[in-house]
Amino acid sequence: MLPTYNVVILGPSGSGKTVFLGSMYHKLSTQGESGFFLAVDNAERTILNQIYTEVATEETWPEPTQIINISNWTFTCKIQTPKGTYSACQFQYTDYAGEILTDHKDDPTYIEKFNETIKNADVLLGLIDGSRLLSYIKGERSGTKWVVRDLANVLDLMQNTDKSIHFIISKWDLIEDKYTLEEVRNHLLEIEQFRNIIMTRSNNSDINNENNRNDDSKGVVRLIPVSSVGKGFAEQQSDGSMRKTGKLPKPYNIELPIACILPDKLKEEFKKIINEQTKKSQQQIQEVKANLTLWDKLKKYFGTTAKTILEIVAPKLPPQFQFSKEILTDIIDFINQELQTSVYNKEAAAKERTEQLKAKKAEALAKIEGEKTALDYSIRCFLLLVNKLEYEHPYSKLTN
Repeated sequence: MLPTYNVVILGPSGSGKTVFLGSMYHKLSTQGESGFFLAVDNAERTILNQIYTEVATEETWPEPTQIINISNWTFTCKIQTPKGTYSACQFQYTDYAGEILTDHKDDPTYIEKFNETIKNADVLLGLIDGSRLLSYIKGERSGTKWVVRDLANVLDLMQNTDKSIHFIISKWDLIEDKYTLEEVRNHLLEIEQFRNIIMTRSNNSDINNENNRNDDSKGVVRLIPVSSVGKGFAEQQSDGSMRKTGKLPKPYNIELPIACILPDKLKEEFKKIINEQTKKSQQQIQEVKANLTLWDKLKKYFGTTAKTILEIVAPKLPPQFQFSKEILTDIIDFINQELQTSVYNKEAAAKERTEQLKAKKAEALAKIEGEKTALDYSIRCFLLLVNKLEYEHPYSKLTN
């Protein structure tokens, strides 16, 4: 049985959730530079292709998700090799209509189902509407209304979970020539609710302070700029609507959100194991002062060598995260490099890692002979894409 990872997409109506899924599937429906492709069943393929066709060829945009529906999509990650095609894992996406937070607040059955879905998620994706965000940055009234009403509703849910959160800025093509991701990040951190979520999870002294210690059991928070259609495909009108120009879509970074899921979730699982052992030993690790790496923390409780640590720790991981010891070692090393690199050096460090990751990816491709080795290879692909994000946008990671 393939390991399955649950992803919940949250975002106000019109933020681009439906277009994002259609564009992601179109880009990854064939195996290109990413090194893998996504497969869906016939019914889902028909719908997703229809969404993308409507985006690419029609003057209008696809209708928002209906309030009464919860859209569930199962994407199977597959690898095509000279020996054959192998399945690696599955990603179960649950796309909630933007109005869930307001229109069903008095329906206990619906809210209970919603909360259960959040509880079972491995990662939450929060869609931030790039056009609304741009209006907020410019100080326009519509942007302020979006922050107070739409964004606040999503952030309210985010505050009540310890899951890793990936904020996806949709419609990045509208922003990229006007503001850097660092500038956008700083504007978002001016929003109290947004800043509070980061403060409860971060060691970053620019965000946190001595009176607000971070909760190390919570997951990673990322900011991922994405364009489902690419630069020049649509132009924003004076009323805030988007008019298509007639050009073909050229999606940007559309594959990065799916690539961040496993590395970030696995880091979260390691932290849980460390925290449980800390409680058992009744010791507290002063992580900020000691600046301990992930290996340091694992060595403190589980051994002095990588082999010894993994022999003890790997069985403690949930079944869908019991990867090969080689892969676990590489992921921990990757996490450590991220932790030890300052934000100012992330671009250079990521550039240096690229060739090493490419070589390991090619080596893993040659070893594929079944689902397990296909999963190992897919993780190599994901790490390379996460490294790409760190290289192109060193300010994308909001927590340490």
